[in-house]
Amino acid sequence: MQSDHILSSGRGPLSAATSMKSFFALIAGLWFVTQSSAQPEKPRRVEIETRSNADQMHVVPVESEGVILFTEVSQGKYTFTRYNTDLKEDWTVDCIVNGMLSLNKYVYRDKALYLLFNRYKSPNYQIIKLNVRAGFAEKYDFYSLDRLDIVDFDAIGSNAFIAGKTRNEPILLHVNLPAKKARLLPSAFRNRTDIQSLTVDTLSRTLHATYVEGKSRSKNVIVKTFTPEGESVRNIALTASGQKDYDLLNGKLSALGDSVELVIGTYGTQGPVYARATSYNYFGYGWGSFYQGTADYSQGIYISKLQNGEQNYLKYYSFTDFRNFFQFMGQKQRERMESRISRRKSQGRDLRLQYRLLVHDIIERNGQYVMIAEAYYPEYRTNYNSMYPGPMGWGYGYGAWGGMPYNRNMPIFDGWVYTHAVIAGFDRQGNLVWDNSFEISDVKTFSLREKVKVSFDNENIMLAYNHNGELKSKVIRGNEVVEAKENIPVTTEYKGDRVRKSQADEVEYWYGNNFLAWGYQKIRNDSNEQVKGRRNVFYFTKVGF
Repeated sequence: MQSDHILSSGRGPLSAATSMKSFFALIAGLWFVTQSSAQPEKPRRVEIETRSNADQMHVVPVESEGVILFTEVSQGKYTFTRYNTDLKEDWTVDCIVNGMLSLNKYVYRDKALYLLFNRYKSPNYQIIKLNVRAGFAEKYDFYSLDRLDIVDFDAIGSNAFIAGKTRNEPILLHVNLPAKKARLLPSAFRNRTDIQSLTVDTLSRTLHATYVEGKSRSKNVIVKTFTPEGESVRNIALTASGQKDYDLLNGKLSALGDSVELVIGTYGTQGPVYARATSYNYFGYGWGSFYQGTADYSQGIYISKLQNGEQNYLKYYSFTDFRNFFQFMGQKQRERMESRISRRKSQGRDLRLQYRLLVHDIIERNGQYVMIAEAYYPEYRTNYNSMYPGPMGWGYGYGAWGGMPYNRNMPIFDGWVYTHAVIAGFDRQGNLVWDNSFEISDVKTFSLREKVKVSFDNENIMLAYNHNGELKSKVIRGNEVVEAKENIPVTTEYKGDRVRKSQADEVEYWYGNNFLAWGYQKIRNDSNEQVKGRRNVFYFTKVGF
């Protein structure tokens, strides 16, 4: 069987050695099979008692090196522990960091874990580099811009990169760790440009910074490539050629070798978006509308091939042309959507969609390029406040100055809600070969991150995410569904355990044919004297096949 390669990422092969049926049979009990024994063993699971998920435990799968667990045990003191692939503890080391700074982001590269600490209104920064083999940490303090909204962070060897925005301008910092110096990398961008992400190409050992540049009412994707030392290699500008009404919203670049690269991302349609709002005055209220600007909503997928830095082709695929994009909907809702699409297409137009998508790294498999993206939307809750007129204008209170009150609705952001994942395969000529979808139920987070993970077995693709103490899974083969969505409970540690609540659940590819699942659980046990009663734990467990 041909190996699978994750492009522009630090992950290893995901090729499966067993059948998908065996995989599900073992996941149901979270058992794993070793090479020395064909019989299932007790699942490997580590539990650490916590007060709640406020204890902020972090786990990082570090390939065949094992797992790194770290947490702040007291202000400014972090404890790092490495577990081997059998989840047995190898070593523990403490590290004192600048207690005035907060952990912002971390990334695993080249057998090292890099952690970035900063504070928004402070020019002080600190990077911790943990050697995951030897178990020692190095600290690097440096000064740079304050009031920097950090978007992404990555590292190559003794160099780190920090992407963000300050005073409405995109910023890319290069940090020489041994010298403890940061410098601002030159950029011709100004307002209306956002830096979206940083991607390390492990093959060429270069860093790609992706920007989205807005000019008037159009948007373009620009990819700038740098050496580890921060020297600019080239700029690639992608424009929506041949489609004046399209905007390129984001993009992921992957190197394929022989000076060939691939960019896959989402595009949207141009045009103003109007929202209805309620306007109030002393005598009453009325409805009005106001211009919100061009929305960053995805209409479909684009794919572009680059040869020697030049754009070879750029193709567009609307979600309305996908076979399975709307399968996450109920039957009646899907039928109404398909009817609307059909009416618009009969008029020579496309139905305008309003989806936001989080695009994953591209996967190269069996001569195809597999793209995965997760759809989400913001959710708001409403606070109701009463306002009264007075001699100094409008204000909150109990009407001490008289006057008729009115209720004012105050929308407050309440998290990102995921709806489904779309997965599509393209051939080397950029043609859409197949597409499918995976329903995501009841998942809401305050920080956007990839929830759905994938593995491959011959022609089958398994999609899974961890939520509420269950692995949600689905098996597809191209446009077909091999196994419908299943809910598989995560096995606990002791007989008699009953999970009362599970939250902040995650699953991540680890190494070989193994994944790592983790989260926080409230557990009750009324029969086992060893753990009788209630306990709050942070758990992580090995999931293999």
